[in-house]
Amino acid sequence: MLRNNIISTLRTLKRNRTYTLINMLGLSLSIGVAIVIFMILRFEGSFDSWHKNAPRLYQVLAYDKFDGINSHIPQGAIKALKEKVPGVEKAATVYGYTPAVINVNGENLKQERTFFVQPDFLRMIDMQWIQGSPETSLSQPGQVVLDQPTAQRLFKPGEQVIGKSILYDNTLPLTVSGIVKEMPANTQFRMPMMLSYASLLQYMNWYKDEDYWSGGDSYFQGFVLLKPGASVAAAEASLNQVAAQQGNRSNYSRFSLTNLAQQHFNPLPDIDFFNYAIPRWLLYTLTSIGIFLLLIACINFINMATVQAMQRNKATGIRKILGSSRIQLIGQFLLETAFIVTGAIVAGALFAYFLLPYTGKLLHTQVAEAHNWNAGTILFLAAIGVLLTFLSGLYPAFMLSGFKPIQLLRARFFSIPTKGFSLRRLLVVTQFSIALVLVICTIIGVKQINYFYHTELGFDKAAVITVNMPDGRSSAIRERFRHGLQQSPAISDVTFGLTTPSGTNNWWWANVRYHGLKDGEQQWRQQFIDTNYLSFFKISLLAGRGFNASDSTNATVLINEQAAHDMGFADAAKALGQQIYMGKEQYTIGGIAKDYQSQSLKSGKTPHVFIYNRRFQTACIRINHLQQEAALQLVAKEWKAIFPEYYFEYRFLDDDLRSFYGDESKLASFLSLFSIIGILIGCLGVYGLVTFVCVRKTKEIGIRKVLGAGFLDIMAMLNVEFIWLIVISFVIAAPIAGYTMHHFLQDYSNRIAIPWWIFLLSGLGALLITMITISFQAIRAAKANPVKSLRSE
Repeated sequence: MLRNNIISTLRTLKRNRTYTLINMLGLSLSIGVAIVIFMILRFEGSFDSWHKNAPRLYQVLAYDKFDGINSHIPQGAIKALKEKVPGVEKAATVYGYTPAVINVNGENLKQERTFFVQPDFLRMIDMQWIQGSPETSLSQPGQVVLDQPTAQRLFKPGEQVIGKSILYDNTLPLTVSGIVKEMPANTQFRMPMMLSYASLLQYMNWYKDEDYWSGGDSYFQGFVLLKPGASVAAAEASLNQVAAQQGNRSNYSRFSLTNLAQQHFNPLPDIDFFNYAIPRWLLYTLTSIGIFLLLIACINFINMATVQAMQRNKATGIRKILGSSRIQLIGQFLLETAFIVTGAIVAGALFAYFLLPYTGKLLHTQVAEAHNWNAGTILFLAAIGVLLTFLSGLYPAFMLSGFKPIQLLRARFFSIPTKGFSLRRLLVVTQFSIALVLVICTIIGVKQINYFYHTELGFDKAAVITVNMPDGRSSAIRERFRHGLQQSPAISDVTFGLTTPSGTNNWWWANVRYHGLKDGEQQWRQQFIDTNYLSFFKISLLAGRGFNASDSTNATVLINEQAAHDMGFADAAKALGQQIYMGKEQYTIGGIAKDYQSQSLKSGKTPHVFIYNRRFQTACIRINHLQQEAALQLVAKEWKAIFPEYYFEYRFLDDDLRSFYGDESKLASFLSLFSIIGILIGCLGVYGLVTFVCVRKTKEIGIRKVLGAGFLDIMAMLNVEFIWLIVISFVIAAPIAGYTMHHFLQDYSNRIAIPWWIFLLSGLGALLITMITISFQAIRAAKANPVKSLRSE
C-alpha cells in the first residue's frame, strides 16, 4: 500500500511540475532563511556558555558618578575582589591592547590583538594547552603564550617554538612559554597572543599601583569566578562597600557583576578589545522575520496545494467510490506534501550553505566558522519538515477529502462550494500584509541610516585619514612628520589631537566642578588638541580665542556651547573667564567653541573641555581627494622614514564614524534581503491564486471572448479580482509598520520624521508587482481558444 502511494505521489508531482516547482521554491527560500537564523541564534546563544565554570563566571562592570556604564575598571576593584570580597574564588584582569608591532627573526610584523593576562584568568576559562600550562606559562615577566595559528604564522613549520624570542613594540623582549589551540568562534576570548601581566608592569610602569581607584583604563577588563553556591548580590554589595570606603579616591559610584554568557548580549558604549556583543533586540527581530517568512511560505503552499487538489476532484471521487477512506486520502495528500517539503529542505539547506557566509559578514560575526552542520541542525530540519508538512498539508487534505463522491464526479471546478475562496483571499491578504510591513520598515530603516551617514556633524570630516601616533615621542619628531607631509600638494593639512572630534575611540572624560553645574559636578568629554585642531576641522569659535604654543604653560581651556549652557549661561559667551576645576587643578575658560556631534547621532550633544596638551595620540591628515593614492603613498613613506620600527596603519574618518551604526546597518541589510524574499514568496502565492481563478473562470472567460471581449478586457477583469486584496493588505500593514518604526526611532535623539511617501511608494510598488505577477497567467487565459473551454456545452 505504501509503495503504491509513493508511486502515485511521484506521478502526481511529475504531472504537475509547475505547481511542484513553485511550492518547492517558496518553501526552500523560507527554509533556507530559517536555517540561517537558527544557526545565528544557536551560535550567539552559545557564547561562553560552554566553559565548565560558565555559571560562576562573571564580568565586572563599572558605573561612574553619573551612572554611565562601562566595562573598564580600576585595578583597585580587582584587588578588592581577590582580598576583601567573600564568595570570590578567583579574580583577574585582562588588558587588551591595540595592534602592536612585533619583531620575529629580525622582521617587523603586525599583531592585531594582544592581551596582558593575569595567570588566574587562564584557570577560570577552558583553554586547550598544546605546550605549557596555565600555572606556569604566564607567571613571570617576559613570557608570552601563542595560539596555534599565530605560532604557525610567526615561525617556520616544524620549528621548535617554545623558547623562541619575540620583541614586542620594539621595547619589550618576550620568550614563548606556551602554545594553546585556537579558541572556538563562540567565545569572547579569541586571544592569539597573551603576554604575562607582569610584563605589562615593565612595559607601562604606571600600572604598578594595584590600589588605584581613580579611573579605569579603557583597555582593562575584570573577571570573577565565584565559589559554588556564592551569592552574586552579596559579592556585589561587598565590593561596593569597599569602593565606598575609597571616598574621593574613586571616580565610580558602584560596580556590578554580569554573567559572562549574558554579557554577550549587552553592548557597551566604551572600548571592548574582546569579541563583539550583539543586542537581544536584533536577535528577536531576526527570529520574528524567520517566523513570518515561514508563515508566508506556508500560506503560499496552502493556496497552491488547494488549486492543485481541486483540479483532481474526479480522481479523488473515484478513489472514494473504490473504497478509499478519508484517512487514506488525507494520508495521500500529506505524503505528497512531505515529498515537496523534503525537497524544499534539501534545496533550502543548499541555499543556507551559500547564504551563511554572507550573513556572517553582515553581522560581523564568525558564525560561518562554527560547526553548524551537526546533529542539532538535522533535528531542527526534521522538526521544520514535520511542522510544515502538517501545517501546509492538513487544510487542503481535509477540505477535498470531505466532499461527497457525487459532488467530486459531477461538479465542474467552479460549481464546488465556495466557502474556501474567502479563506484563500484572507491568506493572500496575510501574506502581503507581512511582506508590506517588512518593506515599509526596511525603507524607513535605510532612510534613518542614511540620515546618520549624511547629517552634518558640525565639523569637516571629508577626506581625513587618521593614524595612531607612537607613544612617548617628542614634539620635535612629531613636527618633523607634519613638516614632511605638508611639503606635498597631495596633503592639504595636518593636525594632532588626543582623538578625532568624533569616533569610536573618543572615550576620554573628565569630572568638572563648577558651582553652576547640577550638583556642582558634571562629566565632560575631554579632548587634548593642537593649536590648529579647531581650524583643521572647521569648528568655529563663538567667543574668546583658540590655543597658541604658549598655552602649554598656563591653565587656559576651551569649552563648547553645551558646557556653557550646563554651567547656567544662556549666552555661552558669558562663560568666558570663569574658573572650573578638574581634579585639584583650576582652569580658566579662554574660548567657547561651537557645538558639534562627538558621539553617535543616537545621542544628543555633549559638553566638552579642550586642553592644549602634548599628549597627542592621533594624527589627522586631510588629503587632496584628487590625489588620494599619491597622498597615501606619501604618508606611508614619511611614516617609514620617521618611525621605521612601527607598523603603519591608517583609517578614513568617515569609515570610523559609520561604525557607530553597526547594529542598525546589520538590521537594514537583513530587512532588505528578507523583504525581497518575502515579496518573491508572496508573488508565488498570488500566482497560485490567479491560476485558481483562471481555472475557475475558464468558461466565463470563454463566453466573454465569444461575446467580443478583448485582450485588455480579460486582463482588467482578472486584475480587479486582486487589486482590492492588495489595498486591504496595505490598509492593514501601513499602521502596523508605522507604529513599529515610530517606537523604534524613539530610542534615537536624532531621528527622521517618517514621510508619507514611503507608505505610498510601498503600496504602489506592491500593486505594480502584483499586476505583473497576475499578467503572466492572465495572458495565457486571455489567449486561450474559447472553443476548448465551451465545447462541453
